[in-house]
Amino acid sequence: MENILKLESEIRTKYQITIPEEIRVKAKLAVGDKLLWQYDEVRDEIIVMPKPKSFSDKLWGLGKELWKDEPSDDYVRKERENW
Repeated sequence: MENILKLESEIRTKYQITIPEEIRVKAKLAVGDKLLWQYDEVRDEIIVMPKPKSFSDKLWGLGKELWKDEPSDDYVRKERENW
């Protein structure tokens, strides 16, 4: 938990907030960047994250640990042979 920043902002009259400087710097946010907002009803939490400039780049390599025993190309080839 020592890698988590917990800072405070105030919601202003037009529901605007200021992102604390320390978070802006660590998250490398700049003017014009977009944020994604998510509300978890079970935990009653708001989650905010920078919108990736490219979702495909952000997802690149996701699940690579699944292919430790067999190269992904071989797996896909075997699956296609079963079609």
